[in-house]
Amino acid sequence: MGNRTFLSVTSADTDLIDYENTAFETNNFLAPVWFCLVSQDQFQRYSRQLMQAWSKIQPHMDQPDVEDLPEWEHFSEAFQWQIPWADAAEQLRLSLPGTLAHFPALATPVHEWLVTLSTHVQRYSTAVIHLELSQYFSFTGDPALYLKDIQEYVTLWQSPHPSQEKVWQGAADNVYMLNGEHLPWRERRAAQPEQALDIQPAQSIPPASGKRQSKWRQEIYIWLLAILSAALFFTVYVKTSSGWLAVLCFFIPSLCIVLWNIIIGRKRTSRHQLEAARTLKRNSRPSDAVLRIEYFAGHSPIGVDGMETGPSEDKAVPDLIPWLQILQAKVLSSHEVELIVSANHSPVSTLQLHLKLDEQLDAKDTVSAVNALVLAHVKALV
Repeated sequence: MGNRTFLSVTSADTDLIDYENTAFETNNFLAPVWFCLVSQDQFQRYSRQLMQAWSKIQPHMDQPDVEDLPEWEHFSEAFQWQIPWADAAEQLRLSLPGTLAHFPALATPVHEWLVTLSTHVQRYSTAVIHLELSQYFSFTGDPALYLKDIQEYVTLWQSPHPSQEKVWQGAADNVYMLNGEHLPWRERRAAQPEQALDIQPAQSIPPASGKRQSKWRQEIYIWLLAILSAALFFTVYVKTSSGWLAVLCFFIPSLCIVLWNIIIGRKRTSRHQLEAARTLKRNSRPSDAVLRIEYFAGHSPIGVDGMETGPSEDKAVPDLIPWLQILQAKVLSSHEVELIVSANHSPVSTLQLHLKLDEQLDAKDTVSAVNALVLAHVKALV
């Protein structure tokens, strides 16, 4: 069987851990990805409660009935590690950018992990993450060594460093070793309707009366155009007896209107795009955190609060696109990506931005990282 570890999600109003609803599990190892949910404060609190319980049971360890003592029960309870989803989500938003900027190839398995986790979290209004790691303690029998292993995984996320490259590469080569066995909720509750996980941009529906009024006006314009064209046709034909000249005059009003619409349409689109870019720039605020993260082999546009756009000739384009305003990321070429960005309070609902990447960065990995970070921010609002 081995020593199993589990990541479960329950409601905040219950202390019962139902292993029927486990989200992930491993056998004989700790999954590195789980610890992107753990802050240093959370880890320090867990360490204190475990070491305090250990100090009380340690004098009795040589007794044959040690497991019957209340101190042993308290020591077993100290292994219970519960993190409110609000705290875990906050740490998730802080942990992912730096690591994915340094190791973008991790983005795809991390995204899959988040999708599975969300099937459990979204079931509760106040979710709690449970880390059940007590069986892993059996490898050492020493809480100090046990906590040292956990600290190493927490540090992987909070202090990305080039020396971690082999660790992450080794885990990424085997998805199971990276995040454990996935156990989505929907697989064991097939009778329940599944909730869509894809992020879809909101679509505004114009009032029906507006549509009818616009269509009515359009029909009037068409009739007026037809009358004007017919009048020109007969007038020119009667005065000149030239059929081809009459036909030409018949189409002149239509041609003028078509050209006018093209010119006005282009101006309107350009103005709306500019307004959308300005609105986006106003909504983008500079972060108090460090936004620029240096990639090990070049510069990554992935920031703590959003995607950096870099120098742009268009001054209206902001320097940073917040994660929640990114609706979609696409690969344009091996080193170029396209962002579909929400432009709030603007006649244009979306804005397309093309970003050129550092030659050391692969567009596919970068797009995967963007999708993972957008999903992390969306799910953090659950």
